[in-house]
Amino acid sequence: MQVSNKKTPSVTEKLTLLRKALGLTQHDIAAFLLTRQARISHIERHGEDFFEEEIERLKAKYDIVGMPLTGDECEVFKGRLYIWRDLIRSGDINKAKEMQLELHKVVNLDPCDSDLPMLYRLFEVLLLVVGGDKTYVPDEKMLHLGKLYNEMPEEHRYHYDFHMGTLHAFKRDFETALEFYTKALETAKSYRGVFPDEEERVYHNLAVCYTEIEQPNRALIFLSEIPKTNFTNRATPSSLGVDLMRAINYYKVGIYDEALKILNDCFMRANTNNNDFYTGLSLHHLGVLHKFLGEWDKAIEYFNKELNIFDENVHYHTWALYYKIRCIIGMRKFVEAEKELTRIKPSTNAINEYSILFEALNHIMRLHKNNSHYNKKAVEYLKNTAIPFFIKTNKRFEALDCYEILERHEDKSGTDKRALEINRSIREILKRTV
Repeated sequence: MQVSNKKTPSVTEKLTLLRKALGLTQHDIAAFLLTRQARISHIERHGEDFFEEEIERLKAKYDIVGMPLTGDECEVFKGRLYIWRDLIRSGDINKAKEMQLELHKVVNLDPCDSDLPMLYRLFEVLLLVVGGDKTYVPDEKMLHLGKLYNEMPEEHRYHYDFHMGTLHAFKRDFETALEFYTKALETAKSYRGVFPDEEERVYHNLAVCYTEIEQPNRALIFLSEIPKTNFTNRATPSSLGVDLMRAINYYKVGIYDEALKILNDCFMRANTNNNDFYTGLSLHHLGVLHKFLGEWDKAIEYFNKELNIFDENVHYHTWALYYKIRCIIGMRKFVEAEKELTRIKPSTNAINEYSILFEALNHIMRLHKNNSHYNKKAVEYLKNTAIPFFIKTNKRFEALDCYEILERHEDKSGTDKRALEINRSIREILKRTV
């Protein structure tokens, strides 16, 4: 898998580099091996081999027992590093941490072999991100590795860019994640065969980012590059996740029938396999789809089912409440909406994000109730607080919903100039989602 053509040092050259890095003299090593200093000098100068027993003793002294020195050993060890990476990717963090104990001393080879230690460090960052380890700061580790970027072989650059993308995606900085994933994809395409199946993995992550920032057309382009044949077991989280992504982006570009078919299929598969998370997620998006269609009753039915699955402290529970109340307002059942908002107010007041959501609903309801009278407070809240919040958190379709309410309100209030300004803002958001 190595792409670099850099000459690999011999075992003797590596041991010499390690000796020098540790500040040991030839005399020190001669005394340790119970031999003459002249012999050590001869071995190092002419590149001759130490005896096998001497190599093992030197490995112990340099704290690299079990670490590779020969070319064949390095290839085997690299294979183990990739097995470790796959454990991390699969989310088997406990096994990955166990395996890390067998691999971590490879960093002691730094003075004589930068290839394997760097690969280890790149995968270690992935473990820190996926495993949620708070005792290290992945950003700092990646910053250090980034300084070596221009010296890296393409294999390492690919992993650096991929993991930087993952790091930013975990921090929900999807715009920056896209930049790194795009670079990783370019490397994977340039070295086909060196990175088996990696292109599809990057396509997947690019699709995730574009889904999160609500650019559905771009997300669908990358999803189309992931063959459906990859998922022979359609009950796996990977298969369900990709299909849900397809459905989300389909309904956001108006392909409702296909989205509905996929979501119903995902719900059946998740429910049959007792996967509560994907069952709840399927219900969530079925509700959002019917909300898009203005089928308020049907949407509320799905949101109620979802609320029975997700706990109150779960992100999707809060959004299900928001969408449910928004549908009730859409049906002009204002008394029922007020009761719901009063019931949940004590639990959301302390949380800024949630307080903005439900305060926005209060003002949306006021504009629906008094659509022939200008309500300055409601207009200002939606315009200056709710819409910027939705845009900042990549909820552009919720921002559009608020803008469309404001546009109707301004039209009915006879304020043509403000209506035109809002219309321009709507066009800007729609342009951004393409």
